[in-house]
Amino acid sequence: MKLGIIGLPQSGKTTIYNALTRGNTPTTASAGRIEVHTAVVDVPDPRVTLLSDMFKPKKTIYTKVTYADIAGLEAGSAKSGISGQLLNQLNQMEGLILVVRGFTDENVMHPSGSVDPMRDADSMLTELLLNDLIAVERKLEKLADERKKGGTDKTLNARNTELFEKLNAALSDNKPLRSLEFTNDEKENWQVMAC
Repeated sequence: MKLGIIGLPQSGKTTIYNALTRGNTPTTASAGRIEVHTAVVDVPDPRVTLLSDMFKPKKTIYTKVTYADIAGLEAGSAKSGISGQLLNQLNQMEGLILVVRGFTDENVMHPSGSVDPMRDADSMLTELLLNDLIAVERKLEKLADERKKGGTDKTLNARNTELFEKLNAALSDNKPLRSLEFTNDEKENWQVMAC
């Protein structure tokens, strides 16, 4: 499993990353650069240990989790779309861990000037939602162009357009895509096509 740790600058992402990975990555600010620190860690499981003690295999393999400390995500970045390099990193993850700052420290300034975890969480979720909306709108434009040019399967185009209009409507209402229910046909289409 690959999990990306994201959040505003100076929120404690690298501290969380170091705690999860037993690492010692410096916690200095990345100054707007996109930096990714990655570590793979075993997930301790007493059941695996018990079985290993019982059967004495040559090697005991635990489940592994890959954590990625992804720096570079800032409020307002989704107005033109999250940068390609950062978006590529986010797309490689199977899940995201959103870190928001809940501490004050005179030596570590908050980018917004004050500590407000709810505001920061809403801001980051809005950035991700807006980026999804931009991607869905681009896909709808592509589908419309394909219809005009012809040469594509009209039934498939119609089904894809219907699906992406559903996504667009949800995102336009500030609903994340994870809150939607999909039919089996929609799930199948979603897996086949690239957004």
